[in-house]
Amino acid sequence: MTESSSTWWRAALLGFCLGLGAATPATAQVRDSVAAPARARATMLSPPLSPRRAFLYSLVVPGYAQSVLGRDRTGAVLMAFEAAAVVMIREKHNNVREARRNLADSVAVSYVNPDGTPGVRFERTNFSSDLLRVRREQAEDWIAVLVANHLFAAADAYVAALLWDLPAEIAVQGDRSSRRFGLRLRW
Repeated sequence: MTESSSTWWRAALLGFCLGLGAATPATAQVRDSVAAPARARATMLSPPLSPRRAFLYSLVVPGYAQSVLGRDRTGAVLMAFEAAAVVMIREKHNNVREARRNLADSVAVSYVNPDGTPGVRFERTNFSSDLLRVRREQAEDWIAVLVANHLFAAADAYVAALLWDLPAEIAVQGDRSSRRFGLRLRW
């Protein structure tokens, strides 16, 4: 870009910004004096997070965007599931470490030889390479659960932010005597 064209773009941008600042509201537009009901006002507001930001927040910390969007129960469940998955990953990695440490270990099973003379007889422990493989797979499974929780929380937050202004209420009612259930959906 040459210096003259750069100066022209700066001048055009400055003129555009000044034009925006000089705009005045139309005099025929008068604010309505009748206040909207609280429910209507709540649906007119924009969500506290954009869908993209809600997705990213819950991708990093599952349940955070749900709590910001007012879905506290969902956020608490996702955070509790996250904590449980982290605890299980730690537990499974401890199990892998134990199996690896005891893989070549042996245990004294007898202090007397078959002929009756004193002696120590050792046998291998039941920590085999198969047990180590199984414990590694269990740790990998919990890591997959953790990743799935992050992705599910992110998708849920994205949809919750998109449907922020949808005033839908769903209620399920049951009748014990006739064992019937009804579903009511208000739009």
